[in-house]
Amino acid sequence: MKLLITICRIIVGSLFIVSGLIKVNDAIGFSYKLEEYFSERALGFPGLIEYALPIAVFVVVGEVLLGVAMLLGAWPKLSSTLILAMTVFFTWLTFYTSHCEPTSLAIFQNEAGQYYIESPDCVLTCGCFGDAIKLEPIESFYKDVVLLIFIIPIFFAAWLGKIKLNSYTDDIIILIVSLIVVAGFSYSMLSWMFPVFFTLITFGIGILIKKTYSEKQWMMALGVLLVCVFFQYWTLVHLPIKDYRAYAIGNNILEKTRSAEELGLEPPRYLNMYSMLDKTTGEVTEVDSETYLKEKVWENKNLEMQKDKTYSKKVSDGYEPPIKDFHPTNMDGEDVLDSLLSYPKVFWMVCYNLEVANTKHLKEINEFAKKAEANGIKFFAISPSGYDEAEEFRHEHQLGFPFLINDMTELKIIVRSNPGLVYLENGVVVNMWSHVDIPNFDKAMDDGFKP
Repeated sequence: MKLLITICRIIVGSLFIVSGLIKVNDAIGFSYKLEEYFSERALGFPGLIEYALPIAVFVVVGEVLLGVAMLLGAWPKLSSTLILAMTVFFTWLTFYTSHCEPTSLAIFQNEAGQYYIESPDCVLTCGCFGDAIKLEPIESFYKDVVLLIFIIPIFFAAWLGKIKLNSYTDDIIILIVSLIVVAGFSYSMLSWMFPVFFTLITFGIGILIKKTYSEKQWMMALGVLLVCVFFQYWTLVHLPIKDYRAYAIGNNILEKTRSAEELGLEPPRYLNMYSMLDKTTGEVTEVDSETYLKEKVWENKNLEMQKDKTYSKKVSDGYEPPIKDFHPTNMDGEDVLDSLLSYPKVFWMVCYNLEVANTKHLKEINEFAKKAEANGIKFFAISPSGYDEAEEFRHEHQLGFPFLINDMTELKIIVRSNPGLVYLENGVVVNMWSHVDIPNFDKAMDDGFKP
């Protein structure tokens, strides 16, 4: 029984560390996912949207701490209870969101207490592994159900007093096996071995503190927390260490925007679903658009289409471009995507919201832009703001480069900084910087602006 519980602890603890680290690496991205969940037409907690980032940080750091605690055997009752509660909650959440139909209609209540009918905001990917592994809600639900099979025995064993703080022998065995588990998952699924080093460091700190201090568990938790907070601080102030987004360094943006038809691939297949009311019996049946046309359903005068219940349904998977909503336009409304990606060298200052942009380093960015233009390198700003707001921002900060317009949501994806700087050559992302990391232009140019 002890061996079985130990195996369960290693699997659960390792998975929580890896899952948490992926989100710690990109807590801003996870906060965007929480905003989707909090939407008025999703879970209905719009008041929490402004707190999405601190909630995200709390959740992801807590996830890593619980994973380490599970491996070390620290506070077994508390850690197993919190892990069980968290997993049960996300099992319910993913099951709930998996039944959301984007084209259906539902009744919602706004902040003023007024009711209205609208399509729901469906969360199409769970966000449990960030952008590294995009799982649909139903896939995440199945994952959580399997995870519960390992967690429940740990929970009961902990409350029956069968789990204690590891002995030094247990520490060594569990460390070795957990490193193998983390390495296998990281290599095969993430192409990122940092979780292995993080597990080794945090586990090592836990063992070292255990040998040094009498207040073992409290000091162990503090030591691991400091490591997690430092890593979280670094990725928030700078940029994610590992980038899984479509705009990651090395990606060809033009290729990422091409449709399945342009690439000669099979696109996803969708059918319209019609609800047909039998006026004689009152029975409602669902008919897809192919059947509707093939059997000429409209000729049956006893059947009446319920137009408000019509929706589109994916019936087969296919290729979908990773970048679908990047369509920058100039201030005259002209699409400039092709020209923007055709420049041999070009810089973008991406600013997803001018109102809340960090302006401390705009002077450095402006000087950088002047040197870029002097060296024949194009420089543009891209924001969701229209002409008046962009011009006001430009004049306020004396910016000499032109502004383009694009949807805010897509700009949030490009770079996790507001503003952030992106450098491309012939449409390929070469490098990007947070606004706090704007490099010296001459030195960066000597290095080819490469990482």
